[in-house]
Parts: sequence; C-alpha cells; structure tokens
Amino acid sequence: MTDGELPEVSGYKRSHVVVSAVVGIAVALLSVWWAQGFNVFYESLYRVNPGTGAADGIGADWVAGNSIPALDFLIALIHAADVILGLFILVLVFLHWAAFRRLAGKMRQPGERSTDAVATDGGEPGGDER
Repeated sequence: MTDGELPEVSGYKRSHVVVSAVVGIAVALLSVWWAQGFNVFYESLYRVNPGTGAADGIGADWVAGNSIPALDFLIALIHAADVILGLFILVLVFLHWAAFRRLAGKMRQPGERSTDAVATDGGEPGGDER
C-alpha cells in the first residue's frame, strides 16, 4: 500500500493506531466466538441448512415453520417498512446529489475572475480580488 491509500493518521502515534487496530480485530473475533456459544468447531458456525425438506436450503421462505400469524404479520410489516425507508434514503441521496451539483455549477472555478453579478452572500461584487 502507498501512503495515499492509507487512512489519515497524522497527529496519532503509530503505536496508538496499531493498538486500536489490534483491539478492534480482537473485539470482532471475540464477539463471533461469543455468538457461537464459545465453540471453536467449524460445525457450529451458522450456515444454510442443506436439508432435503421443502423448508430447507437457500430457497427457503422466511415464514417457513412459523405458526404464529401475528409474528408473520409483524415480519411482513418490518420488511415493508425496510423497503419504504430504503427508497426514502435513496430519494434523499439523489436529491442532495442534484442540489450539490446545482450549487457546484454556480461556483467559480479556481482562478476565475469575479463578475458583476449580484453578491448573494452579502459581500461586494468583485470585492474579493486581491
């Protein structure tokens, strides 16, 4: 890796960055170990059940085996809310992208001289020349 690919760490000692990285990796590994019930065997890892039944395998439906109608409704409601909020986030992203593109189009390029246009920031037109 080159220095341009590394995160900004100026102001931090190298040892602090290394300790932070080691602690982060250790916490991640310990949390996976804890979630697996403190087992170290690969047979206990969460994975898709390769069974032969209709409710097994990758194509299994998320309601398979659920016999509580209220829970099924709540699962469907949460999934619908997830989709709607995801679309809302995408709308906000594109709205901000368009607004900032429009704003950037109105800005002067580096080295461009000011014009006699109205100074919308309350300053003097052409008053920032040095």
